[in-house]
Amino acid sequence: SKYTTALIIMHVSKAIQRRLQVHSSHIIDNNYSSSRKRSTNLMFSNANIKDLNRDEYHSRWEGMWNKGLNPGQGFDAAKASGAFKSALETRLVDVKDKKCFVPGCGRGYDVFELVQHGALSVTGLEIAPSAITAANDYLQQSGVDPYRGKVIEGDFFDSTVTTPEYDVGYDYTFFCALHPSMREDWAKAWARHIKPDGELVTLIFPVEAEPRDSGPPFCVHPDAYSAVLTANGFLNTYLEKIPDEKSHAGREGKEWFAKWKRLS
Repeated sequence: SKYTTALIIMHVSKAIQRRLQVHSSHIIDNNYSSSRKRSTNLMFSNANIKDLNRDEYHSRWEGMWNKGLNPGQGFDAAKASGAFKSALETRLVDVKDKKCFVPGCGRGYDVFELVQHGALSVTGLEIAPSAITAANDYLQQSGVDPYRGKVIEGDFFDSTVTTPEYDVGYDYTFFCALHPSMREDWAKAWARHIKPDGELVTLIFPVEAEPRDSGPPFCVHPDAYSAVLTANGFLNTYLEKIPDEKSHAGREGKEWFAKWKRLS
């Protein structure tokens, strides 16, 4: 939330800021169309994020899931990105026998794909209890062994995490939900979660020809990822613009795919 000063969280505690980040990651409109945006904006258009305390923000997000968010409704894209699936199928992203981590995973479509492509275990992270229930129900109905794929409640920015646990991390509609002033914390958190020589995979969205100040989702650019990740022990090993046919409808031409190695 860096491009609009109206959303700058300058007068709340660090703990509240971090919670707001986790919640705001889920306000993203995965189909990026005006009709789908409206259902999410109804929750947040009447108050600035900075004016909501953690419990109020949580309540609004939880309320949206609790009312019954169906696959394909609102920000739920009903499937994983075609670009991500292609990367897994071609082993551009090799997850076989690896431990993977997906913060802000929503209903768990990416968790499912990672398990399907050979991951040893996949942990999705969410904060709204109803989202966690919906995700685990989806994974169970899809035949995913809960010992291999599950979604749990937690705080991605928890600074008490000191031992990296994961070989591969995946970030799609999480970074673009954050106020840019908090992106440094995002990179530091990834450095705590990814093992040395592990890999962070980022699907960079939305890269706009004419960047706007409003959000979420807030406009991003590969350089914005590089700036914070390289300063926190990551090396870019792959960067390519995503072909239109591999993007969700409405996101064509606005997405890049990147990989980052966690240096020892």
